[in-house]
Amino acid sequence: MIFSYGAGLPSLWRSSLYFILLALTFVSLTGCAGQLTKAADYYHSDHPQQALVVLNEGDHTGKRNELLYNFEKGIVLHNLGLYQKSTNQLLKAIKLIDRNEVISINEQVSSLVTTEWLTTYHGEYSERLWAHSYLMMNYLLLGKYDDALVEANQALKRLASHPNALKKDYFTRALIALCFANLDEDNDAYIVYKKLAEDLQSPTPVAADLINSARRLGMTDEVNKYRQYLPPHLPSGEAELVLFIANGQIPKKLPGNVVLPKSIRFSFPYYDNNKTSRPGIKILSSKVYSLPLLSTDLGDVARDCLAARKVKIIAKETLRAASKEAIAQAVGNNSDAAAEALVRVALFLLEEPDTRSWLTLPGRLTLVRIPLPAGEHNLQIELSGDNLKRHKVIELPGIKLRRGQRVFRSLKL
Repeated sequence: MIFSYGAGLPSLWRSSLYFILLALTFVSLTGCAGQLTKAADYYHSDHPQQALVVLNEGDHTGKRNELLYNFEKGIVLHNLGLYQKSTNQLLKAIKLIDRNEVISINEQVSSLVTTEWLTTYHGEYSERLWAHSYLMMNYLLLGKYDDALVEANQALKRLASHPNALKKDYFTRALIALCFANLDEDNDAYIVYKKLAEDLQSPTPVAADLINSARRLGMTDEVNKYRQYLPPHLPSGEAELVLFIANGQIPKKLPGNVVLPKSIRFSFPYYDNNKTSRPGIKILSSKVYSLPLLSTDLGDVARDCLAARKVKIIAKETLRAASKEAIAQAVGNNSDAAAEALVRVALFLLEEPDTRSWLTLPGRLTLVRIPLPAGEHNLQIELSGDNLKRHKVIELPGIKLRRGQRVFRSLKL
């Protein structure tokens, strides 16, 4: 239809009209993603309610960015304490991840001569895992421990699909183990803690949990093996307060380019090198201590996952460059040099790397576990970090704990 409208035009315009329209489509797509960026900016500026307003203004994202829309809204709702609504949003994201496993041939063919922005966003390996991480947190905060266990098993499957790329996500792995331990699934908890102990620089952060699980399973040798790694001041208590602490902002995915003669452009995404330091945690009571922290720099994991896709990215970029070169040469052979030059410019501009990503994610997630006596507690927790201008004291009043109970809270710095 496009070429029939241009049948009476000079060959220069007939050849380039299609690519000009594609370029306009690309601008529209990036504009849709810009709405999600606007919401993320509000969120990280500590205006989650305004971020939600932007997200609720309408469906700006289209089907190609639907997964990102659900990701972003899921975290904003989580931060607002609307854990069930956050759960509903993230469950939609999980369904989309599973549905998008079926690759659209039409999208892939179109993207070979245009841009990855025309394809449906599938999510990085890390983002797919973090959807389960936030679902586990939501369910624990809602007291739905069986549902949290279901998500823990789903998260294990994600980890198993890309074990090397995801191995540094210590927070999620510890959260999985905690979901098992919370329902006395000692064998499964032990397996996850054991693998964590092997991958951490020292087993100390999980030594107490390994010993507890191993003791209940009658594994005396394992108890003795990890006893030496217990922290020097091991806190104890009849119950436990568990904090999920999010701080910083995940690094942005940026465009990278390599340009070769004849206007051949290879594009690729990469994450910037920003890092978020682990927050300092101090409980303002001389008699209360936390277990060793388990923390994940989400930027490190995101970079590892993008690197794991590098071979696929290079293969498709090579094929796309060859396809675009063939189109430009065909236009030159069938029309004139001016038409070929214009098409080359259009194809060059369309070659833009896909920098879509889950923007509301924090730079770091930290799991804090505070053993406490049974009863009611009014706690003050002092937090410090690179993104805090001064130490911040958070009040946690009215924490009621029964013997053997865990209570969960989520905090964002």
